Amino acid sequence: MADIVLTAAWLAVTILIWWISQRLAERICIPALRNPLFFGIIALCILLSLLGIDPGDYLAHVQPLTFLVGLATVALALPLWQQRRLIVANARAMLLSTLASTVTGILAAVAIGWLLGLDRPYLASIGPKMTTLAVALPLSRLTGGWDNLAMLCVMCNGVGGSFISSALWKALVPKSGPEERAFSLGLSSHAMGIARTLAISPDHVSLASCGMLLSALMAAALYGLALVAVASA
Repeated sequence: MADIVLTAAWLAVTILIWWISQRLAERICIPALRNPLFFGIIALCILLSLLGIDPGDYLAHVQPLTFLVGLATVALALPLWQQRRLIVANARAMLLSTLASTVTGILAAVAIGWLLGLDRPYLASIGPKMTTLAVALPLSRLTGGWDNLAMLCVMCNGVGGSFISSALWKALVPKSGPEERAFSLGLSSHAMGIARTLAISPDHVSLASCGMLLSALMAAALYGLALVAVASA
C-alpha cells in the first residue's frame, strides 16, 4: 500500500513540475531557455537532492511515465506521415546526415571515455547518449551500462545541443532554413530538440521528429551490427 501511495505521489509531483516548467518557459525571452524540459530537469534534481531521494528509487516510482516515453516516440510517426512527401524528397540527405551524426556521436563519446581511462560500464552508459532515452536505455543495458548514468548523458546531450544550436547555426550555416534546423535539432538533441523546435518553429516539428526517429533507428542498427560482429569474432 505504501508503494502505491509513493508512486501516486511522485507521479503527481512530476506532472506538477512539468506544468510549472511549461508556464515558466512561456515567459522566458531568451529562445535557448524557452524549453520546459530544461526547467523541469533542474527542478527535479534540486528536489531529489533536498529530500535525499536516490534517482533509482524515483525512477522506480515513475515507471508508468517511463513506459509512456516509448509510446510517445512511436506516436511521432503521425507528423512524419503528414510530411511524407517532403521527407521522401530529401531522404538521401537525411539518411547520410543521420549516419554521419550517429557514428560520430558514438565514436566520439566512447573514444573520449577510453582516453580518460573509464571502465566498460561507463563507456556503455555514455555510448548511446546521442539518441532518445527510449532507445538509449536498452542499448546501455545491453552492453553493461548503468541506467542512471545513461539517463544523465542523454539529458546533458539534449540540453547542450538545444543550447548551442543557435550559435552554431549563425557561425557555420547562417543561410540554413527552418527545415534543416528542425531536422538537425531532432537528430542531435532528440526530445529536447523537439521541444526547442516547438518554441522556435512549430510548423516544422515533424522534421525534428524525423531526425529523432532516424537517429534512434540508426543507433539501434549500428549497435546490433556491432554486437553481431563481436559475437562472430
